[in-house]
Amino acid sequence: MTASISDDSNGFDQIDRRIAQALQVSPRASFSDIAAVLDVAEQTVARRYRRLRREGLLRVTMVYDPAALNSTSWQIRVHCWPDSATSIAEALGRRQDVSWVVIQNAGSEVSFGLRAIDEKHTQELLGRLLPKAAPMLEVKAYAVLHTFVGGPTGHYCKGWVDGLSAEQVAALEPDQPEPAPGVSTVPTLTAEDRVLVAELARDGRTPFASLARSTGMSVGKVTRRFDALVRSGVAYLDVDFAPALSGGGTATTFWMTVAPDRLDTVGRALAEHPGIPFAAAITGSSNLVTTLLTEDRHGVYEFVTGTLARLDGITGYELVPQWRRVKYAGAMTAGDRLAPPPPSRVR
Repeated sequence: MTASISDDSNGFDQIDRRIAQALQVSPRASFSDIAAVLDVAEQTVARRYRRLRREGLLRVTMVYDPAALNSTSWQIRVHCWPDSATSIAEALGRRQDVSWVVIQNAGSEVSFGLRAIDEKHTQELLGRLLPKAAPMLEVKAYAVLHTFVGGPTGHYCKGWVDGLSAEQVAALEPDQPEPAPGVSTVPTLTAEDRVLVAELARDGRTPFASLARSTGMSVGKVTRRFDALVRSGVAYLDVDFAPALSGGGTATTFWMTVAPDRLDTVGRALAEHPGIPFAAAITGSSNLVTTLLTEDRHGVYEFVTGTLARLDGITGYELVPQWRRVKYAGAMTAGDRLAPPPPSRVR
């Protein structure tokens, strides 16, 4: 991370990083609230945020949580010939129901997350579309049973907010809305909801007045539907950080086998680690998957011989280095930046 630089620079400084961290805690926090917590001018926060987003350094997005729709999230591993990995990854990244996409194992594997809004979409992708995308050697699909960190649980990677004090984090954290009386545990997703989520997937901080104009709904209705989506858990806000802002480093996926009576304890312990943005219990030959972010490969070694060595119940693991991130929670990549969002489909 660079030292202090001017607003006119193409780089970023500590204020930029803390604004990004504040958004990680509360993605739709107002500029005035962030300014008050960080003790900087509101205009500075607004100007810095707009530049960070314009230059592809961060983006707030809205994504579905399939569990709230009685559907399933999947972790998919596609083993392929190295010369076909890029085409497979980019084709998958263009799908709205595919969240993140990573090329790993020196280009011999593509891994991705599937957030299908119903089981029909899952069957279509895995059974019909994926086999036609490019030559593949093997496809392994793991259903997500429980997410410890990195999902709609309100838990975020502690390493991403290390520049904020505990008091600042507490001041920024939004109140978790209570479910409305009589609301079904599996809400109905309307056509208008899908349009609204699609617009917020492009920019999760779009003002309600702008969303009203683009969707044709009133401001009041947009506000109510947004609140209902978040309150019911159907959709939630996420923040994508470009490698240029997050500091790059090394990303590694661990596919672990953990004794059943230790699975929850190990998962919760990993969720507390500052270098782990994602950890989940899954089906399949491995029953826990996690992503580790470190400065270099030596950090991976220290994690294995330190953190993992101290956790009882881990009976085996597969360590897979990530080579290239093609898509984050909602944004495709362009080098070390985030690619511009696709044009709105709303007319």
